[in-house]
Amino acid sequence: MMNQLIFIIENRYTRLVLVGLMFLSLQTTLFNEMRPFGVCLQVMLLLAASSGLATGSQTGAIAGFIVGLLYDMVLATPLGLCAAVFAIVGYLAGFAHSFVHESTWWSRMLTASIVSAVGMILLPIGFTITGTENVLTLNVLTVALVVALFNAVFSWPVEFVCRWALREPSAAR
Repeated sequence: MMNQLIFIIENRYTRLVLVGLMFLSLQTTLFNEMRPFGVCLQVMLLLAASSGLATGSQTGAIAGFIVGLLYDMVLATPLGLCAAVFAIVGYLAGFAHSFVHESTWWSRMLTASIVSAVGMILLPIGFTITGTENVLTLNVLTVALVVALFNAVFSWPVEFVCRWALREPSAAR
């Protein structure tokens, strides 16, 4: 019984859920009220993109799905839509950055910015597919640009948190 509890506590996805809950509380309180240029900043999307940058495409896709599912639980949107889009964003972040020969801070910021913009364009497309009307407008480009710039600025510290949360447990005991 104790070994199972230790396994759950040491699991990297358990740490990700706990970090995701902290980011979710910021998303639904602070960033819901703070709207530069009338845009709600998306820290949950930043967490998904940073997970892909920190750990690669496969783990980034799983982490993006988990983060998106957490976000879906508080939204009044179709369940799983944010999870699917955030999984794509996490995968794309890890996949796109795998082509970089030597990783630099600006290449990570650029990747986080681009995949965040892609995620903010995919969300209204997903809403349109599921039947929501008047979501896919030209305003989506403004939202994608503002979110991409914000996520580029804060990608480095969030990636550091993701690298900690998604690290493998140490084998030495």
